[in-house]
Amino acid sequence: MTGVLDLNQYMIREKFWKIFGNKFWFEDVNEKRYGFCEQKRFKLKEDIRIYVDESKSQEWLKIKQKQMVDAWGGYDIMDSESGEHIGTVRRKFWASVLRTRWHLLDAAGNEIGMLIEDSMGYALARRILLGILLPKKFHIEIGGGGEFVTMRQMFNPFIKKLVVNIPPSHPLDRRFIAGLAIVIAAIDGRGK
Repeated sequence: MTGVLDLNQYMIREKFWKIFGNKFWFEDVNEKRYGFCEQKRFKLKEDIRIYVDESKSQEWLKIKQKQMVDAWGGYDIMDSESGEHIGTVRRKFWASVLRTRWHLLDAAGNEIGMLIEDSMGYALARRILLGILLPKKFHIEIGGGGEFVTMRQMFNPFIKKLVVNIPPSHPLDRRFIAGLAIVIAAIDGRGK
């Protein structure tokens, strides 16, 4: 496995110079790299792979799009080593028009929580006026309350950066959080 799953805070940073597809690194607060992700372009269905490093010698997580139209589909998150289906993230297009929402499903397809964009006011301002000037902030709500996992985009007009904060005792599988974070970094807001 990889050390990123032991971190309570990490950043997913997009590679600046790329020709085909997106490339992302998982980094700690000291910019030490803990993982590498590659998203290929021109695919009918997303197939995103996360590796221990850029050599791609050890794959530890994969995210596969369920349907060709992602507005109504979902993304399965799977452990590459064991083949275990960890869960699914699914966006409901109409429910996310004003404020982004991703539904979190366990391996059996039961909804266990939701990733929600910060406030409705900021979400509307982002869509109407400010766009890239007001980066998105998300939190994960799961049954039972407690502290939230947060994901916050950093302001940078050239490189996507997403900071993930996980409370140490949060019950959600960290592989699921890492897969969801890559979906947010690579897919959410695409085309803006």
